[in-house]
Amino acid sequence: MSAVVCAFHADRPALAYCTGCGKALCTGCVVRLNTGNYCETCAEAPTHRPGATRQGRGRVWAWAGLAVAALALYLISRIL
Repeated sequence: MSAVVCAFHADRPALAYCTGCGKALCTGCVVRLNTGNYCETCAEAPTHRPGATRQGRGRVWAWAGLAVAALALYLISRIL
């Protein structure tokens, strides 16, 4: 039985698999992010970066701002 080797370095044993593409990675190739272990190519992809989910938070704040503005306009129209 042979050990799994790195997809990029055949002389090094693999210690992890890329969460993005599934390639076997050695200690020199693995990029550890809070979303998993990645090869360098997948780690540089925007969808795999830890901050990629922050875009959805911006939408929430935009909708909250619109709701506050609508409420303010409604209250002003009721007073006048």
